[in-house]
Amino acid sequence: MNFWLRPLAIVLGLGFFAMLFGMGRTPSGWMLFALGLIGYLAYNLRQLKNLSDWLADESRPPMSSTGVWGDVLYRLGRLLKSRQGAQQKAMADLEQMLEATRNLPDGVVILDDEQRIVWLNVAAEGMLGLSPSRDIGQFVLYLLRNTRFSAWLASQDYARPLVLESPSARDRTLSLQIVPLPRRQKMLLARDITELTRVEAMRRDFVANVSHELRTPITVIVGFLETFDDMPEADPKQFRKHIPLMREQSNRIHRLVDDLLTLARLESEPDTRDEQVDIPALAARLADEARTMSQGRHQVRLQLDSRERLQGNGQELYSALANLVSNAVRYTPAGGVITLRWGRVDSGGAEFAVTDTGEGIEAQHIPRLTERFYRVDRGRSRSTGGTGLGLAIVKHILQRHQGRLRIESVVGKGSTFIACFPAERVMPGAVVPAPESPSAEA
Repeated sequence: MNFWLRPLAIVLGLGFFAMLFGMGRTPSGWMLFALGLIGYLAYNLRQLKNLSDWLADESRPPMSSTGVWGDVLYRLGRLLKSRQGAQQKAMADLEQMLEATRNLPDGVVILDDEQRIVWLNVAAEGMLGLSPSRDIGQFVLYLLRNTRFSAWLASQDYARPLVLESPSARDRTLSLQIVPLPRRQKMLLARDITELTRVEAMRRDFVANVSHELRTPITVIVGFLETFDDMPEADPKQFRKHIPLMREQSNRIHRLVDDLLTLARLESEPDTRDEQVDIPALAARLADEARTMSQGRHQVRLQLDSRERLQGNGQELYSALANLVSNAVRYTPAGGVITLRWGRVDSGGAEFAVTDTGEGIEAQHIPRLTERFYRVDRGRSRSTGGTGLGLAIVKHILQRHQGRLRIESVVGKGSTFIACFPAERVMPGAVVPAPESPSAEA
């Protein structure tokens, strides 16, 4: 109520003076009253015009006045400042959300009610082959020409994702999903599931390979057991004749199960218990075991370029390096040379290399050698007693030691399998140019 007291007091004051002057029966009092009201009205109309101009042009400086208009302008200024602050905050939040959406790893495309592209983020450019400068406003069906995509979009079954190849990269697999938005718009989400698809394929292959690897020895053992069971009288000589083959197949199952358990343990234990491992002593032990396994068919050489030790798990490192050595013995023809070498490299790390003079490996096979059950020659691998898991175990163990396996091979000349260890795993030691140990035969 206090807001109206001042203008009311002005009008009443003008009326009071008009009455005083009007007592003399002259019109001057009421003329004065009328002129006062007209002036007061003109002042307010001028203030209203200034207020309208100010509201229409945000760049104009704030208005100021006294009296009632001073109160009005003060309260209006506070309201506008509050609204501007809220608007700026909303704009900043919106920009932050747009920036976050723009940099999402998943592709995002906004479609209007006619399936035209309204907006897209950076990931959608790479996954779907779209361009914001070229494709905004275009019909998405004209740009993504795929019959399965067209049928899926027309079905409006938004709960069912669509899996298809990326239009811009055939080696990538995408999962597409539609999310309804207000005003009949839609959000098309594209997720790269290439790695998930590859892992799922590896899982299926793994189950199939394990089943296949177990089927053969189990079939052999069961076959012999059924044969013996059908005999009216067991022949001890016949029975003993087949025992070695049954034992060989049983050992094959045992090795396969052991390797599977080793892989499971390596994958389930993220960390390794470290200790100082004397690699030169371990290399000498592996060289002796290689000579024993070779039975005089190969020359086994040991080359120690340094005496550094490694920080790591001794049992795991032995398993990994022994796999490399046993593979060299199994796949190197008689008369070949196998060299075990341990030494530092220029980067500060160290390498344990196993070089053979075998048949070598073709280049297209090398990237897949560490896959489970991957074999260059399946028949030859089984005949040498391999399970197909050895290099997969080596890869896992080296990764647990922040290392990696490097493979170099030339067909007809041989191969080198190198276990590379980072500098932080190497314990400082003196370099000793030890001569090669003489080749020995078991």
